[in-house]
Amino acid sequence: MSDRIKLTEEYILRELPVIETFKKCTKQMCDYRIEHTFRVAKIGRAIAEAEGLDVERTVIGCLLHDIGYTVRYKDMSDYRNHGRNGARIARGFLKDLGFSDYETDEICYGIAVHVDNVSDFEFTHTPLSRTIGDSDQIDRFDAYRLYEGLHTVDYMNLPLEKKRECCEANLKKLRRYIKLEFGTETATRMWREKIAYQIGFYERLLNQVMNSR
Repeated sequence: MSDRIKLTEEYILRELPVIETFKKCTKQMCDYRIEHTFRVAKIGRAIAEAEGLDVERTVIGCLLHDIGYTVRYKDMSDYRNHGRNGARIARGFLKDLGFSDYETDEICYGIAVHVDNVSDFEFTHTPLSRTIGDSDQIDRFDAYRLYEGLHTVDYMNLPLEKKRECCEANLKKLRRYIKLEFGTETATRMWREKIAYQIGFYERLLNQVMNSR
């Protein structure tokens, strides 16, 4: 591990436990954000190594992608600015690590656009900047989020018809998502593997629901 990655990990572990957002955050929510951050960094490393990208900068960008969570937001609409706020927070830290203006802009652009693909400064997407957002999305559609989604809607306590509607709605969404193209071939392959897993799960779950009538 490079010294700059180690310093970034220490920075994240120091700063992210103080999540503000727009509501009271529990320790569980803070813990999840840190766990998610480290998973995203590992996904980013795998993509960078497979695609010949700069591993150090990719990993650091992934570690910093949610640093904007340390800002307090007024509401959900304002919360969508956490990518752009995160880029502003990360910029000074990256300069202190010794990255050039271009390298800093590339990382910050990936952070800025990872929520809604909108930045407040000019830059052109690169495979590295896109890998930051791609890695975030890949983790968001892995096994834990599948469980979390069902828990959020209290699936176990839904009536049978609502369970059917839940499965069908998720399948419709996932079949659309699996067609998405990411910034690299590796990221696209990883994404489609995650989505195919979820499609298979919901197809089986829906089949059980339909056989329960």
